[in-house]
Amino acid sequence: MIITTKDIAATISSSDFLAWKQTLGYGVKIVNISDSYIVSQPGHDLAEKIRNFLRANYLEWGIKYVLLIGDSATIPMRYCYPDPTNHQNTAGTPGGTGGEVPTDYYYADLSNADDESWDYDGDGFYGEYRQDRPDFLSEISVGRIPINDVVRIQYTLEKTMIFEQDTSEWKTHALHAGAFFYFTKELGASDPLMDGAICPAQIENDLMNGWTISHYSEQDGLEVSTFPWNPLSEIAFTSDWRTGQYAIVNWCAHGWSNAIARKVWSQDDGDGIPEANEMSWPSLLDTTSTLDDDYPAIVTAISCLVGYPETNSWGNLGIDLLTKPSFGASVGVIASARSPYGDFDWPSVPGGSDSIIYELNKNIITSAQKVGDALYISKYFCHLNYGWSSFYEYINMYTFNLFGDPSLIQQGVDVSGRPNKPNTPTGEASGKIDVEYTYTSSAIDPDNDPIYYIFNWGDGTDSGWLGPIDSGITYEVNHIWEKKGNYEIKTRVKDSNGLISSWSDPLPITMPYSYRASILRFLDLLSQRFSNAFPILRQMSG
Repeated sequence: MIITTKDIAATISSSDFLAWKQTLGYGVKIVNISDSYIVSQPGHDLAEKIRNFLRANYLEWGIKYVLLIGDSATIPMRYCYPDPTNHQNTAGTPGGTGGEVPTDYYYADLSNADDESWDYDGDGFYGEYRQDRPDFLSEISVGRIPINDVVRIQYTLEKTMIFEQDTSEWKTHALHAGAFFYFTKELGASDPLMDGAICPAQIENDLMNGWTISHYSEQDGLEVSTFPWNPLSEIAFTSDWRTGQYAIVNWCAHGWSNAIARKVWSQDDGDGIPEANEMSWPSLLDTTSTLDDDYPAIVTAISCLVGYPETNSWGNLGIDLLTKPSFGASVGVIASARSPYGDFDWPSVPGGSDSIIYELNKNIITSAQKVGDALYISKYFCHLNYGWSSFYEYINMYTFNLFGDPSLIQQGVDVSGRPNKPNTPTGEASGKIDVEYTYTSSAIDPDNDPIYYIFNWGDGTDSGWLGPIDSGITYEVNHIWEKKGNYEIKTRVKDSNGLISSWSDPLPITMPYSYRASILRFLDLLSQRFSNAFPILRQMSG
C-alpha cells in the first residue's frame, strides 16, 4: 500500500517500482489522502483518518506494508508526548525544549482505536507514558519517503529497485563507525566510559561471521577507544563509504538534523576529569560531505536528530541520504527523529537504543527479515523484554523511524532475465575541459529485450536513461566536463521490463585545464590593458 498525494501519485505510477514489486508477488495499490477511502473516515485530523482507514482495511485487503510518500507536513507523522509533563511542541527547531516526538509507529500499531490506545486518556496528547496505551505490537510495517520533490521520489524508488535486484557479494559488506558519547567520569565520579564502538562491535562479533567489515573508532585525544580500529575522522569515514561497497552502515555518534560529529577530550586542566570546555567536536558527516550512491546502504544511526523529519534552517541529513541524487548513499535510513537513550552498561544490561539497533541488525542479517519488519519486531521485542520503567522507554519506541521502503530485502532477489553487466565504456582517457567527448558501451539482455543506458560521468552528473536500443548494439553518448580532475565513467542498463544490470567496470579519465583557453583569456586581458601598444594581441585573442 502506498499512501501519498494526487500530485505525487502520477510520478509513482510512471516508475518501474510498481511493476518490480508486482514481480515479487505483491499487489500494489496507491491511495491518495484526498480519496474517499480516507476523507470519509472518522477522525479529528488527517493522521487519525489515515490510521482509521488502515484499521478498517488492513485485514480485508491483506495490507502488510505501507509506504508513505510525502513529507511529514503533507502525510503527517503523529506527534507523541512520552513525557506527560511536557506538552510543548517546538517542531522545526532542532534541539528545542518541546516534548513532542514525531513517529510513524502510530500507523503500524493498529490494535485499537485511538481512544483505547494512543490517546487513551482523551486529552489530545498522544503516546504519554502511563496515561495512554499503545501496545507496540505492529499489525503492518511502515516506511516513508519523506519528501514531496517528485524528482527525488523517482530517484529513491529507482534506487530501491536497483538495490533489491542486486545479489552480488558486496551485500555482505558493512561499514561501522563509533564515536564517544561520554568519557570516564565525565558525568560523575562513578560513571564509566560510553564508547559508541561497543554496539557495532557487538553486531560484528555476534552477527557478521563471514562478512567483510571496515570499522572506525576514536583514537584521538586524552582517552581513546579500546577497539583498535581505524582512526575515526570525517575524511577517512566518508572516503571509505564513497569508494567502498557496503550494504549496511551502522554508526554511533553525536548528531544534529544535518550532521553527525565526534567527541574528543582534547585537553585537561590537571584534575583528570573531562569537562565541557576541554572537549572538541570534529565533524564526521554532514549534508555537504562528498558521498555517492553507486552502492547505497541500509543505514542505522544511533545519533540525535539524524531522522529529523521537519523542515528547518539546518537541513535534514537522514532525508538527503535517502533522496538526494549523487549524495544519497542510503537505500533505507533507520534514525532518531529526536534524541534516543542508551545505557552505560549495555550490553550486560540490555535495553535502550543499542538493543533496538542490535536486534534490527539481527533480524535483517540472520533472519532475512524485510527492513520494516526488522524494525518493528526489534522495537516490540526490546519493549517486551528490556523495557524501562520511565518515559524514556516510550521516546525510544517513537523516535526511531524508517525512511525508505518497508518491504526492502537487504540480501536482494535473484531474478531471471536481468541484463548482463555492460562492457566498460570506451573513449578518450584524457582530454580538456569544455570540450565534448564521445563514449560508447554495449550490453546483452538474455531475453533479447530492448535496453536503456545510463552513463555516470563521475562529476556528480549522469546522462539519464537513454534509449531504447536493441540488445547487443553499441550505444554512443557525449559529455563535457567543466572542471579539471580525475573521473570514472561507468554505465548500467535496464530492459523494457524494468530489470536493471549491475554497473560496468569504470573507465578512468583525466581532464586537465584547457591551457589554450587560459592563455587566450590572459591575452585578452593583456590586450584590454595595453590596447594601443599591442594591437597584434587583439587579433590573436579574437
